[in-house]
Amino acid sequence: MSLTLDDLKKLVDKEGLQYFIDPKRPALLMGMSGMCGKYRVVMRLHDDGAFLQIRTTDYLTCPPNHPHLTAVLKALMQINFRHRLVKYGWDPNDGEIAGYADLWVMDSSVTQAQFNRMLQNFFPCIDMDYGRLQKVMETGKDPGERAPADVAKSLLGDKSLPPALRELLEKLTKKGARKPDGDDVGPTRI
Repeated sequence: MSLTLDDLKKLVDKEGLQYFIDPKRPALLMGMSGMCGKYRVVMRLHDDGAFLQIRTTDYLTCPPNHPHLTAVLKALMQINFRHRLVKYGWDPNDGEIAGYADLWVMDSSVTQAQFNRMLQNFFPCIDMDYGRLQKVMETGKDPGERAPADVAKSLLGDKSLPPALRELLEKLTKKGARKPDGDDVGPTRI
């Protein structure tokens, strides 16, 4: 059975996400803001809908002659080892770093629960890893993984937070920081 573009649109619509339809290929384009940055994402069907990929575009660039390339590649390998679904790639031709999540649909279908879990893994991972990779590119030193609760605590110092968000962050930080468990660093798992 494979996935059609209409099937993908229905899955995305049920998640409440806004998107643009790529006029040249079976893909949806969207933007996302997180705690560490803003991201552009493409959800694309390949092989007549047998393969679904969620992928960043313009995530980071670390040219082959970058002084901290080795440290960046080591950090990418460590992150890839820890994550179950989300992986990162580095293109040696132009230095592009991309985050992606792949699903072979084949002769099956994608349930809303499966799709939701992919998104709950993908978006928080690319957001949490972005700040870390930026630091590695700037300094050549890997600051390591940050627990989402630690990030939430740091955000509490921002006086411009809306009251509802501040209240949620305070509740989350009272639960205490925990070490992230692979890909499940999403907001529902803090």
